[in-house]
Amino acid sequence: MNGESALRGLANQLGSIEEETTTLSEQVLQDQETHYAETVDQVKHSLKQLVEDNEFIFEPVPQPTDIDLRCIPKRISDLGKLAEQLKTTHLEQEMLDNFLRYTIPSADLLQMESSQDERFVSLSENVHHLRDEVITELDSDVNELKHEIGQASQKIADQREVVNELCLDTGELVDQCHTLLQELENSTDRLETEQEGESREIYDVPSTEETLTILQSLKEKLSQKSHLEHHIEHLEQTKTSLSSILETRDQNVQESNSALIDACMSYDALIQFWSNKLIHKEIKNLEVFPKSGKFQFTFQKVEIVISLSHLGTISKVELYGNGIPLDKVVAARQHVNQVATSGAQLYRQTIRVLNIVKEYATIL
Repeated sequence: MNGESALRGLANQLGSIEEETTTLSEQVLQDQETHYAETVDQVKHSLKQLVEDNEFIFEPVPQPTDIDLRCIPKRISDLGKLAEQLKTTHLEQEMLDNFLRYTIPSADLLQMESSQDERFVSLSENVHHLRDEVITELDSDVNELKHEIGQASQKIADQREVVNELCLDTGELVDQCHTLLQELENSTDRLETEQEGESREIYDVPSTEETLTILQSLKEKLSQKSHLEHHIEHLEQTKTSLSSILETRDQNVQESNSALIDACMSYDALIQFWSNKLIHKEIKNLEVFPKSGKFQFTFQKVEIVISLSHLGTISKVELYGNGIPLDKVVAARQHVNQVATSGAQLYRQTIRVLNIVKEYATIL
C-alpha cells in the first residue's frame, strides 16, 4: 500500500509539474508575440505620422493594375532615405528658426552692418561652441544610451531563449519520469499478482520441499520489492529537482541552474563513455547513481546492481529479476561477490561479473 500511495503521489506531482511547465511556456510565447506586435504597430504609426506631416512632398501616383513585387524592396529603401533626409532638414530648419527667433531680437537686426560686427562674431562663436562641443557631447550620450538599450534588449532576448530551452528540457524530464513511473506500476502489479497466486497455493498443503521453494521465492520477491522502493526514492529525488527548477524560473535561470546543467551533462557524458568504450554490447538500461556510489544495468534478463568502494573497485554485487533459476540464485550471488570483490581493476571485475551471470542465467 505504501508503494501504491507513493506511485500515486509521484503521478500527481508529475501532472502538476507538467501543467506548470506548459503554462509557463505558453506565457513566454504570448509575451514574445505581444512584444513583436507592439513593435510593428509603433513602426507603422511612425511612418504614418511622417507621411501626414509631409504630405506636400508626396505626389499622387496612379496605382498600376499589376503590382511588381520585385520593386518593393527598392521602394522601401528609397522611402527610408527620404524619411531620414526630411527629418534632418526639418530639425535643422527648426533649430535655426528657434535660434533666430529667441536669441536675436528683431529690433537689433538692422544694427549689424557686416559679418565683422562684434555681436555677430560673438553669436557665431556661440554657434560653433554649441555645434562642436555641446551637440557632440549630447550625440555621444545618445549613442551610449542606444548601446545600453541594445545590450539590455539582447539580454532580455537571451533570457527568454534560456526560459524556452528550460521548458523543453523540463518537458523531456517529465516524459522520462512518466515512463519510469509506468514501469514501476507494471512491476508492482506483477508482484501483487504473483503474491496473490502464491498465497492461494499455500492452502494446498505443499510438501516440505515445495514449502522451502515458496519461502525462497517470497524472499526473492521481498528483495525485488526493496529494490523497487529504491527506484521510487530515485524518482522522488528527480521530482524534487524538477520542483526546484520550476521554483527558480522567475530568477536568473542561466546562473541558478548552471551547476545542475553541468552535472547532468557530466553524468550523460560518463554514461556514453562507459556504453561506447567499456560496457558489453548485451548490457542494457545502464544507470549511474553518483551520490550512492552505485551503477546498475540489465544483462541476460538479470538486473545487476554494483556498489563501488572509495578506491573505485567493486565492493558488492546484487542480482535481481527472473533471469537466474530460483534454486541457483543464492549460489550465483555468493559466487559473483566472491570473485568480483577480489580483483583490482573495475573493467576486469565487471567482465567477471558478466561471465558468472551468463553461466547461471537461463535465457527465457
